[in-house]
Amino acid sequence: MAARRLRRHRPDQHRGDQGGGEAGAGGLPRHAEAFRRTVVEPLGKGEVSTAVSAAVPESLTYWCIPCGARHISGLLFQQAGLFGSVRVGADRGKTVLSPLGSPFPVPATASGTQDLVRSYLRFLGPATRAEVAAFLGTRPTAIRTVWPEGLVEVSVDSASGWLPESEGDALRGAPRADTVRLLPPGDPFLQARDRSLLLPEKDRQKELWRAIGGPGAVLAGSDIVGTWRARASGRRVEVTVTGFDALSAAVRRALETEAQTVAEVRGAKEALLLIE
Repeated sequence: MAARRLRRHRPDQHRGDQGGGEAGAGGLPRHAEAFRRTVVEPLGKGEVSTAVSAAVPESLTYWCIPCGARHISGLLFQQAGLFGSVRVGADRGKTVLSPLGSPFPVPATASGTQDLVRSYLRFLGPATRAEVAAFLGTRPTAIRTVWPEGLVEVSVDSASGWLPESEGDALRGAPRADTVRLLPPGDPFLQARDRSLLLPEKDRQKELWRAIGGPGAVLAGSDIVGTWRARASGRRVEVTVTGFDALSAAVRRALETEAQTVAEVRGAKEALLLIE
């Protein structure tokens, strides 16, 4: 999966360079080894980029005009840096990379992908192959080759998806929840790719799943009924809820409790709930 992501995200100016093929399964361990040879002590990200860029195919680098040099792609930092046992930290506002205390072996082949897909379907399914692929940042064709056995195709709101056979009874007998929660932007419930099932209206999807600085979601029962944001104000936290429609009195009362929880988690004594 990591190799396919690297091939997908080569810098535009190098899409025609055949060297990009080296980002495949045989190239990823090579990149990881370059990180291990370079990061033997805490180093600035720029220093690491310069050294590792010299060790990878040119097709996986880009020309940085301000620096006047070639740099390794940011995606390669994410993928090969993980396999290279690199820790990312900060020192006086600068990104610093250092070696992990107990480095793990560089994987030579992919393993455990079917279990990963099965776990996604168990926690965030039913889902299609395309939705699983989008979550993992790869293509449906890559998922097809690792699609696990023991799945059943089901239909939810006229949309087909896959689910582990063992979870079929749980899906058919799932009770309607009456819980009210303020879900943070990174909550796993919001990471599934069946967004039209969670929130059918496209304009509301754009409001909730913003690329940068997205709000949290207000969950009432099984439905997302609005968004929320929090802001510290002295010794209290202001929680502003924007409902997609008018919120019932029961939901408003439950949100008072939720807002207080948010305040406590943030170390504040008091919460002020504002509903728009």
